[in-house]
This record gives sequence, structure tokens and C-alpha cells, in this order.
Amino acid sequence: MGFLRDVFSERSLSYLMKIHEKLRHYERQSPTPVLHSAAGLVEDVIEELQTAPVNNEEKELLQLLSTPHLRAMLVVHDTVAQKNFDPALPPLPDNFDDDFDEESVKIVRLVKNKEPLGATIRRDEHTGAVIVARIMRGGAADRSGMIAV
Repeated sequence: MGFLRDVFSERSLSYLMKIHEKLRHYERQSPTPVLHSAAGLVEDVIEELQTAPVNNEEKELLQLLSTPHLRAMLVVHDTVAQKNFDPALPPLPDNFDDDFDEESVKIVRLVKNKEPLGATIRRDEHTGAVIVARIMRGGAADRSGMIAV
């Protein structure tokens, strides 16, 4: 209760509202990234620093740029800058139509978050095809309406 009282105190609520307004203002400006490949640029800088004699400041920069946390942040930056949010799906096999005698084959993409997908799949012993065996009512698969048994 004390935590909630502190979070929702007048002072804290005022700070939260200020943060919210700043974010809305920033969003209205439609910011665009300066470049779409910051991780690649960092790789070039690291390579350049490793091939030349460096002073103490350059050594420190090399250490900072080599940390896994900064590299991960730059990869995330590039993903957002390139608007590459969807997972990469493998291409369909060339002989896709020949392999299936089914009446219809539907290819769907559901991006799963922290909740369960709510679908059970099984492999058909005779054909080797992967089929949907069960849909859990109220799960992500059920709510999407894109998958059926």
C-alpha cells in the first residue's frame, strides 16, 4: 500500500504526467533515425581503432564500443530504425504444391507475446504434415481467428 501511495502521490503523478506529455510531444514530431545501421558503423570504428596506434581516450572508446550491452542496444536501434519488427519467415519450398493433397493450406503468422499461444499441433504419422490438433478457447490463436483445427 505504501508503494502505491507513493506512486500515486500528487508529486509522483505530476512527474508521470510531465513524462507522458513529453513523450506525446516527441511522438508528434515523428522523429526519424539519422542512420539505419549504427551497429555497422560501430564495427567500422572498432576496426579502424584496432588497426592504428591509439591514445588513452581512443582505448576507452574501443572498450565502450566493444561491450555487449552497447552492441545489443545498437542492434535494437537498427531494428527500430529499419522498422524490421516482423519475424523472418523461411521461404516456401519449391515443391510446396506437390507435397499436399489437402483441400486447402493456410499460411498464417501470429506474433506471440508473453501469453500462451493456445494451440496444440501434431504431426500426421502418415503424411508427415504438421496439423492443428486443438485450439484453446480464449487464447491468442482463438482470438486471432486465423487458425482452426
